[in-house]
Amino acid sequence: MKKIGFKSLTRAVLPLAVLAGVSVEASSIKITVENLSPDDGIWFTPVFLGFHDGSFDTFDAGSAASGSIEALAEGGDTSGLMGDIGSVSGAIGHTLVQDTTAMGPPGVLFNPGSSNSYTFDLDSTDNRYFSFASMLLPSNDAFFGNDDAMGYELFDINGDFNYGFEVNIYGSDIWDSGTEENDGMGAPFSMIGGVSTDTVNGVVAQHAGLDNFIGTNLGNGNPLGSAFSANTALVRITAEKVPDATPFIGAIGGLALLGFNVVARRKRFAEEAKA
Repeated sequence: MKKIGFKSLTRAVLPLAVLAGVSVEASSIKITVENLSPDDGIWFTPVFLGFHDGSFDTFDAGSAASGSIEALAEGGDTSGLMGDIGSVSGAIGHTLVQDTTAMGPPGVLFNPGSSNSYTFDLDSTDNRYFSFASMLLPSNDAFFGNDDAMGYELFDINGDFNYGFEVNIYGSDIWDSGTEENDGMGAPFSMIGGVSTDTVNGVVAQHAGLDNFIGTNLGNGNPLGSAFSANTALVRITAEKVPDATPFIGAIGGLALLGFNVVARRKRFAEEAKA
């Protein structure tokens, strides 16, 4: 078997060590969604999360809701929004569910006090802006979401992550899709029953509140004890940059190269001493 000399081995390792020493800007961002409602308060459905270049718009206040927003606001269905953002070049869409191991049936819903996170690999240009949407429970067509495509900026114009990114949603930030009457009839997660009534010529507008559901039994068997006022904290969404391991890999590569160089020198000196 042909032996590999130390010089050859060093030449082989050098490109790998140099490559390992190159630090690539990390783009792993962890998004966390929390339900801030009190224990007897509002639930919400799996949350649509979108990352785009500013060209994706979930909805516009004062205009009729799209079919995608209607499906989300009336039934928590994110498939329409997922399809919409899927048509935007470079954009990323995701539906975040509650931790299925958490207390409270069904596990995919965000019950009061619950939270969950997911980490995304994002491009600072294609995924510079953040969008979100979810249905409130119980309700006919109440939801939270952003109507400004560029309202939430994860990265600045230079591609740097905006540290301390946080979205706080209060009662005054809740939307009515304008697609169903708010009479409680046929509302998901409510035991009132009945059949919902479609709204004629409705538009997306600020929601008037869900006090009419207080005291009614929910899908989990417990009554709703509180809804929200304008200043009630309901949802918090935060983003944080996941530390990049590349510099550590680079340091290991550099140490490995140093070690090979030391061994190579000792070998060379030994050979020269014999001569």
